[in-house]
Amino acid sequence: MKNIGRPALIALTAALAVGVSACGESDPAPGDDATSETAPASSSGSDTWHAAIEAAEQEADGTAYEIDDQDDDGSWEIGVAEGSTSTEVTVTADGTATVDDDTDDLDDEDRAAIGAAKISLGDAITTALKQVDGTLDDVELEELGGRHVWQVTV
Repeated sequence: MKNIGRPALIALTAALAVGVSACGESDPAPGDDATSETAPASSSGSDTWHAAIEAAEQEADGTAYEIDDQDDDGSWEIGVAEGSTSTEVTVTADGTATVDDDTDDLDDEDRAAIGAAKISLGDAITTALKQVDGTLDDVELEELGGRHVWQVTV
């Protein structure tokens, strides 16, 4: 992970301030663990996160609002909002998407942040990577100074 310094992180976070329209949430559908093959996450080169987000949103039928390359192995853990619940989807480097069968209620802060988002998770990542050269580690919606922002770690 590239250390960009606190002032640069604050500037980057401020540049990604958000405000309305999370991309098309839907009501949660009951179901068991689901696994499917999607286009390989590595098919888009260095931005494997993009294919992983698409696979997770498709698999969980919701809107991705956080992503984490927790194991640094090419797989992504992605939080997907489905109405008032959140589901975790793991997308491996080969494009296999697995939906965790354990959904959680979105807390008030997450619902407010998702509802305030003017840009998508993918757009926030693209903007951040244009500002700072490096490799994406994770992204979360946070409240900073009364505003909801995408906090991107590169």
